Amino acid sequence: MTLDNEQIMRCENAAQINHDNLMKIISDNKNTRYGKEHNFNGINDVAEYRRSVSLSTYSCYEGYINRMRKGEEDLLTVYPIVGFCRTSGSTGRSKYIPLSSLALEKYEDYFERWRTDYLHSIGGRRFLINAFRSDLDKPPAREALFSEYYFRSMYEKGFMDMKEYIGGEKMIFVRSEFDIMYAKIREAFCYEDIRLLECQFMYELLGFFDYIEKNWRSILQDIVSHTVPEDIILPVEISEYLNSLSPSAERIHEIQEECEKGFEGIAKRLWKQLSLISGVSNRSYLTENSVLDKYISGIPRHHLCYCASECYIGTPYDIDSYEYVMMPQNAFFEFLPYRSGDGKTLLPHELEIGKLYEPVITNFSGLYRYKMSDVVKISGYVGESPRMEFMFRKSQALNVAGEKFDMRQLEKAVYDLRDDGIYAENYCMAVCVDKMPRKYLAVLAVNNCSYTDRQVAELLDRSLRKNNSEYDDLRDIGALDYPVIMMTDTRGFARFMSAIGSSHKYGHNKPKHLFNREVHEDTWRNIWIKTK
Repeated sequence: MTLDNEQIMRCENAAQINHDNLMKIISDNKNTRYGKEHNFNGINDVAEYRRSVSLSTYSCYEGYINRMRKGEEDLLTVYPIVGFCRTSGSTGRSKYIPLSSLALEKYEDYFERWRTDYLHSIGGRRFLINAFRSDLDKPPAREALFSEYYFRSMYEKGFMDMKEYIGGEKMIFVRSEFDIMYAKIREAFCYEDIRLLECQFMYELLGFFDYIEKNWRSILQDIVSHTVPEDIILPVEISEYLNSLSPSAERIHEIQEECEKGFEGIAKRLWKQLSLISGVSNRSYLTENSVLDKYISGIPRHHLCYCASECYIGTPYDIDSYEYVMMPQNAFFEFLPYRSGDGKTLLPHELEIGKLYEPVITNFSGLYRYKMSDVVKISGYVGESPRMEFMFRKSQALNVAGEKFDMRQLEKAVYDLRDDGIYAENYCMAVCVDKMPRKYLAVLAVNNCSYTDRQVAELLDRSLRKNNSEYDDLRDIGALDYPVIMMTDTRGFARFMSAIGSSHKYGHNKPKHLFNREVHEDTWRNIWIKTK
């Protein structure tokens, strides 16, 4: 278990902490605009709170937040606002979630503390493949990603020892955009003693190792010649830093030799002391995780946190586990039974193991009974605090006639194609609306496949049937037709996703496997032909 004694103690008293959080939030915010509208002054317990405040979504706050972004105060919360977390828009348009200084205090340094203790127990250095846009000489930006606020806060509070990180501040907190992947890989090549390989999301490591696989020769040449190609955009100080690195001839030869052997297990072969990979993941990234195994197989994984712009919900229960333990001090938590229909929530200590729920949070930044749109499965408890596994986003599902294919089922259906030798490294699925009977459209990134598109369609149909009984029934009665398959390679897939507008301008560029807008088969086919 990755929790320390302090965290375990909080979990053992989660019910009281949860209750106290609500009473503090209600009392402190009774004179805000929202507090007056919902009679916070007359709320003395959870039951009254539930009667006075309805379950909410972002649209309930958008008007308030737009006014707060212009500088108006005491609308949703009295707590000072550090800034507004800009979401990636993976389930729609971008949102701007207020983040208070008190919320950041509550979030503390759970996963960073554990990683630091782990590193101190084994020695070595840590390497972060990300960089955060944050000028440490200036106040935080008014609008940014949650991670940019959070990691800056941890750094300023002394929770991150820059001496442990290869590259230190200059490679982690940056002032402007640049070719960060080139810079990070070139830097990593120069060091042998990396023990922790860290990222925000595990799927980001796919881009990291794919870049190595495609560009290792040219990067080694640049290291030896102490030059940066003209087409690589780097700040002057980063270029000077990279050109100052001088690994030994033996290290250069080692990298060349290992890369020439191929890329199965390359992480451990390039950094022989590597002991842990750390980054957010869950079962909805099944496709990406299975592809990533090629590079990092056998290395333990620490799944960092269960966190969103709205709230830091949970910390990892154990290594190589997708379970997260709810951190009770971070909000007032409720849980809505999945597909219950009656809108009645349960408190964290009232949940049933094995059941699905949607977290509902009242946070320290001005959101009240806010539905997260996540679905989690309760796997157990630490004290009174539930252990949970993220399953899928409610908004990420395909549905034509009641089959309600969620992300978890679709991931498994595509993954099961491996039993027939079809290894999809990425995919995007949608519903065709212009022809009857309706059907699913799937674009698959498959670099080597001996099957025809029609044969893959039949195999995918079989897999979809196996993973969703409603889909199976609808296929039997003719309410759904065979899926339509269009195969391309990974680069063609990236071009296709860009052409249909499914690449993100902001955020961490999370994989987007579902296309929820109406699709015409001929339109997608024409885009596929042009981009494959």
